[in-house]
Amino acid sequence: MVKIVALFIVLITSSYCYAQINKTDSLKNDLDRYTKMDTIKIKKMLDYSNSLFKTNAEKSIQITKEALVLADKLNWKNGQIDALLNLGQMLGRQQKFDKAFSLILKALKFSEAKGDREREADAHHSLSEGYRLFANDSLSNYHAQKMLAIATTLQNKDLLKKAFLLVGAIYFGHKDWVKADSIFNKALKIAIEQNDERTKYHVLYFKALKLYYLKNYNAAIKIYKDCLGHHQKEGNYPQVAYIYASISSIYTDLNSKDSAYFYANAALQVSKKHLLEKELMDAYGALAYTHHKFKDYKNAFEYRILYDSLFNKTYSLAAGQNAEKARMQTEQEKKDALAKIEEIKKENATRRTRNLQFTTIVFFMLLAGFLFWNNRQKQKSKLLIEKAYSDLKATQSQLIQSEKMASLGELTAGIAHEIQNPLNFVNNFSEVNKEMLEELKAERVKPNAERDEHLQDDLINDVIANSEKINHHGKRADAIVKGMLQHSRSSRGVKEPTDINVLADEYLRLAYHGLRAKDKSFNATLITDFDDSIGKINMIPQDIGRVILNLITNAFYAVAKKKKQLGEASLPDLQGYNPTVTITTRRTASLPGGSHGATGVLVSVKDNGNGIPQHIKDKIFQPFFTTKPTGEGTGLGLSLSYDIVKALGGEIKVVNSEGEGTTFDVYLPNE
Repeated sequence: MVKIVALFIVLITSSYCYAQINKTDSLKNDLDRYTKMDTIKIKKMLDYSNSLFKTNAEKSIQITKEALVLADKLNWKNGQIDALLNLGQMLGRQQKFDKAFSLILKALKFSEAKGDREREADAHHSLSEGYRLFANDSLSNYHAQKMLAIATTLQNKDLLKKAFLLVGAIYFGHKDWVKADSIFNKALKIAIEQNDERTKYHVLYFKALKLYYLKNYNAAIKIYKDCLGHHQKEGNYPQVAYIYASISSIYTDLNSKDSAYFYANAALQVSKKHLLEKELMDAYGALAYTHHKFKDYKNAFEYRILYDSLFNKTYSLAAGQNAEKARMQTEQEKKDALAKIEEIKKENATRRTRNLQFTTIVFFMLLAGFLFWNNRQKQKSKLLIEKAYSDLKATQSQLIQSEKMASLGELTAGIAHEIQNPLNFVNNFSEVNKEMLEELKAERVKPNAERDEHLQDDLINDVIANSEKINHHGKRADAIVKGMLQHSRSSRGVKEPTDINVLADEYLRLAYHGLRAKDKSFNATLITDFDDSIGKINMIPQDIGRVILNLITNAFYAVAKKKKQLGEASLPDLQGYNPTVTITTRRTASLPGGSHGATGVLVSVKDNGNGIPQHIKDKIFQPFFTTKPTGEGTGLGLSLSYDIVKALGGEIKVVNSEGEGTTFDVYLPNE
């Protein structure tokens, strides 16, 4: 039921797709008959693509892209904005948020430049919905309030109605029933004035959902059934499936077995018939809940597995604190090492001064003795320097290991996210095994004449099968942990065939989750462009992984810092900036501007942060040099990356545009 609230918000503006399904053929025929390439053609293309989306999403998106190309060619701003908004909304429904945000923000920029307040409001509406699904409440509320302000200024009742629905849903999500009811009633008032049945039933749906939360089940069922009749008539099948699942959950709580099964199966049939993936997940959840409630554990388990396959639980964010601890420890070790070096320098300087003074006083009297003594002092100094050098090397090794542990700390939250899924399976299978064994135990205490031998055999076979699945998913979790342990250990220096694309993608995902663990409000667009022709190349995966992780982590730091600076300056500036990190791989003969001629691989990590100031660009690969505040940087990451790449016979270079971003190019020879 929790997902119903978030996903229902999207349906507020997208349900027109379902209401127009019956018109799809006529819209297509109308489009085919119209041959002129003008603004009317663009409108017809957008109308047809909207109607087509639910039945053929890919073709719908393709037609919208063609409409955008034509609008660009004609330089028709209204068409460009409408196509960008439609395309962004479609990609958002496919969970492709990075591309969706980019397109809608571009539409917002065009609308503001043109002074088109209505389209500007539509863009804020789409962004608010997208950020809500992306779990960014602050930006979702910001865009919702911006839309409401524009609608209020224009006194446009259609925009006001949509804005009230959106703001009311935000209050509803926080269970602030009083404010939610107040805002929803404003939307309802406009809907009644306009005889808008669709909006009326959207509001009633939320009221029913509130009654469900408050356990006023009978009143909730009455409103749900009223809404059900309307949406069936309108052909709004996602809402029909949602309501069926909701009513099933209520009847389950009321211990009404037959009704609970009936509505859950109805939700399943509608979802499958109309290919509704998100609604299918809710149907599986309702069936799992109902079967478990009435002790049909086998079917409950099967539906729970289907549900889990469509929805990964949110990972824990607590593990990200380890990264900060590792950084602080590394910073302290760095300071200790520098202090020790300074102490050795002072001791040597003092010793040389004393020797010079002693030589001046006794030069003529004790020349032979002085030479002998001086020779012994040199020997002692040599031993002291050798010892200091040895200590310094040991300290450097400790700093390198600490830097590795700091990067491992950055990954910890990402690991928690990756390991959560196999652990869910282990827990679920374990719970079901316990229930089956209890049922088997109960069967065995019955008299021989009453025992069901077939049932006992089935239960035993199911327990054995579940145990095998527990073992399988346990090994999956074990493999993830071993991979991270391998990252934390010293490299064996052994090259092995490695898929650089898989390695780069894995560290990009884990680094992003690690940063999100520290700052939940941070979001960035992640772009990957991998060359599939590279295949596997011989390299040391731990070393190359460390280089890629360091570059990706620095890129996220750069865009996060720029976003924070823009946010502190003014919120409107922030809305024009989309933090983006791009990683690409290419098979190439050499690094651009480099000297290599053998075939190798070029790995590029690009960000759109502030870039590197020109006066420090030549220092970034020096040991202990960092621009980060104390406690946030060791000054070793880029230095170690430089040493690793050079040791492998490769090159690493930085391409910098101050104020616009940085690109690190890493060339790796394929030996």
